[in-house]
Amino acid sequence: MITEIVSFDGNTFAPDYEVGFVTASEPRLPGASAEMLERVGAWPVIVALQRKPQRMALLIRIVGSDKDALRSQLFRWFDPEDEEPKVLVGENHAGILMYVEALCEDLRVYGDQRRDVVFVATLAVNGDVRWRAATETPDTWNITASGQTKAINNTGEDEAYPVLEITPITTKVGTYAYKRYVLVTWRGLNAGTKYPIRLGPLATNALVPGKMLASGDDLRVFVDGSERTRSLVDMNSANTYIWFSVNWRAAKSSTLSVDIAGAGSVDSIAVASVSGWPASGVVRIDNEVFTYGSVDTVGNRFTGVERAAWGTSAGAHTAGATVYWMQHEVVIVYGKAAAGVPTIPTNDIPVFSLAAADSSNTSWKFEIFGQAGYSRPAAWGKWGTPVVVGWRYGGVYTATERTLSATTYTVAGAWISQALTAGNGWFLYNPCGIVNVAWADGKKRAVVKTNFQALLRYWVREAAYWVDQATIADPTVNNAWEAWSQGAGAAWAAADTIAITINLYPSDVEAGTVTVMLNSAETPVTAIGSELGNYSLVATITNTSLTPNEAITVGFEMALNQTLEVDTAERTVVYELDASNQFQAVTLDSARRAWLRLVRGNNVLRFDDTGTAAVTVVTTYRRRYY
Repeated sequence: MITEIVSFDGNTFAPDYEVGFVTASEPRLPGASAEMLERVGAWPVIVALQRKPQRMALLIRIVGSDKDALRSQLFRWFDPEDEEPKVLVGENHAGILMYVEALCEDLRVYGDQRRDVVFVATLAVNGDVRWRAATETPDTWNITASGQTKAINNTGEDEAYPVLEITPITTKVGTYAYKRYVLVTWRGLNAGTKYPIRLGPLATNALVPGKMLASGDDLRVFVDGSERTRSLVDMNSANTYIWFSVNWRAAKSSTLSVDIAGAGSVDSIAVASVSGWPASGVVRIDNEVFTYGSVDTVGNRFTGVERAAWGTSAGAHTAGATVYWMQHEVVIVYGKAAAGVPTIPTNDIPVFSLAAADSSNTSWKFEIFGQAGYSRPAAWGKWGTPVVVGWRYGGVYTATERTLSATTYTVAGAWISQALTAGNGWFLYNPCGIVNVAWADGKKRAVVKTNFQALLRYWVREAAYWVDQATIADPTVNNAWEAWSQGAGAAWAAADTIAITINLYPSDVEAGTVTVMLNSAETPVTAIGSELGNYSLVATITNTSLTPNEAITVGFEMALNQTLEVDTAERTVVYELDASNQFQAVTLDSARRAWLRLVRGNNVLRFDDTGTAAVTVVTTYRRRYY
């Protein structure tokens, strides 16, 4: 129990004040009320405990000589308008310093108002009501193999909850040995769903053999800690490209207002505006990535900043530089000799050609336009319904000369069998905007050659209606298939959608190859970072002294010699390399209030992670007292 009150918010009471607890407000176990469930024909049962606020009252006597100054000082220390909880430090009978966090609710004179030297401060405890040791108890655990154990003696009066700092030193056997951060900057003013991104070029031939499999089976993409489907182009060459798809929200950017030095810590980043930005996140300025923990909407600043995140290096940045919101953490990993062939679901493969000569982040070449039963990235949409040949009104078709493909759509075809006021066709939407299109391998046919209206169209963003890129020329004979093409012309303002349509008269039109030029001002920008040592952490840490055992599993792809901090009391996970929140890395073997407990007395922790060669776990906790 507390025998002496030492300080509040770092302000020591002795020798100018004598402080003790008001009678009946000393530290005690907090009260709770049972929430009861009434039952028909049976007594009520307890379904939950509602914990009550914990309050204590300090009796403070001024004993110093300058009582007026000490009185004013006391009111500054215990200001009920200060909404930030403070640290109240006490000492127990064994001379151990310990603390709770508390907020002052009230400070008033006690006793004789004329003397004005005795006061009562009423405090409300914030969070944990147990008194915790002012100093942490650390323990370093050097692990060299899976299954090793560590004994930790909790000498407090109650259970404690450790902070685990996990640092891999040597790559595990049988895992991905290397990683590279990839900076993917989304600049589209619209959101993108399953939007395809190309990474590269990467000289994989310089990594094979030794670091990477010639097949590329070990070359994987992780987005926000989760593996994503990827497609490789020209593997084991000087120019390997990697395609993957991910969802994006509309881009955010601003302008740097104040220069940032090339070295030293950065507490905040001043920009032109933070309106609409996430409350916390990641930004890129030039080639450096920063994380921020909060937004100052009055001062237009990102605060709680950590620099040189995601494997980047600190650099100087001048006012006027663009500040981009980085929506996803993207990494590529490799170097796992036993990697199997990855599963590549058809639904995740873009429909356009992925060949390096055909498509990039600014141009897509379509030789197929979709696939039956799949919603593949960049698939075209249909105006009309695919129908069997001979249906009397018309529709769209997917194989050349008005046939309906059962698998991949090798053409974007549309037809009309009798005069209609509306037409059929195909369209393609792109959130970054389309500025030109080249159409090739087309075919056309009309029952009456002069009754033919096939249009190539685009809808400029925020415009009122379509603009015609071209009207396909009439066939030269009746009811016979003829070839057509339409090359790219002068670029136009960014269009959200393009289309090919057949209108009004009995006729057919199809396109077999379409090359779409995208708006380079909004298409994604990518940069593959330098190679880092990688560690695939899949560790289970178990307290074997509890019955039943309690365990947490920590799964995270991280760099060697970097630290992942797991706070089992606050239930937070932070990757210290970039100060990022990695809450998803922890899973529990059962639902409970604290992730991992250290009971009073001896505890034996076990570390299980197949392939472990060298990992350091620093365990720190604060002893807890009544």
